[in-house]
Amino acid sequence: MSSPVLVGRAGQLSALAEALAEAGRDHPATILVGGEAGVGKSRLLAEFATQSRGAGTRVLAGGCLELGPDGLPFAPFTAVLRELVRDLGAAGVADLLPGGATRELARLLPEFGEPAVAEDAGEARARLFEQVLILLEQLAETSPVLLIIEDAHWADRSTRDLLAFLIRNQQALDGLLIVVSYRSDELHRTHPLRPLLAELDRIDWVERLELPRLTR
Repeated sequence: MSSPVLVGRAGQLSALAEALAEAGRDHPATILVGGEAGVGKSRLLAEFATQSRGAGTRVLAGGCLELGPDGLPFAPFTAVLRELVRDLGAAGVADLLPGGATRELARLLPEFGEPAVAEDAGEARARLFEQVLILLEQLAETSPVLLIIEDAHWADRSTRDLLAFLIRNQQALDGLLIVVSYRSDELHRTHPLRPLLAELDRIDWVERLELPRLTR
């Protein structure tokens, strides 16, 4: 059970709303939301997503899965694509890409047909990353876009790499806010997310938002 009224998070909601407004003014913005397990990260982001949809923002959300040390490759981005296909159809998503090329996206969803035959794995991955970037860019041309990636502490290497690629290239994505949540209490010294967070901290438009426990 959860309360229909969100309490004690006005400051965090305000910070997220301001970041979305900044993205709408063509300023790149990424918020990294950290907090211990059960502190209310998902509840906060669900409330923010609802408010954002009500204001005309397209919300795309996906979560990482706890499936061992390797995780599930690109799990949150597969969820985002599935959501877009439900909304626009596979053909509608293809229309947003140059030449309707979706064979790299077919690696994530069968709705896009047969995956391209990869002669060079690195080159194929680069094409996939570019297609996701272009897709978000095209979507943001018609309305602001909020991309939420939850539970990044469970992200596999492919997901971390794609996320880093999008954030580094966010200057080309006017109207996009990226929000990433993670459990800060699970980041032991050798956790693979730690180097990524340290790298992202050096980017001007990336901010951390630590979610504390509610006071009595």
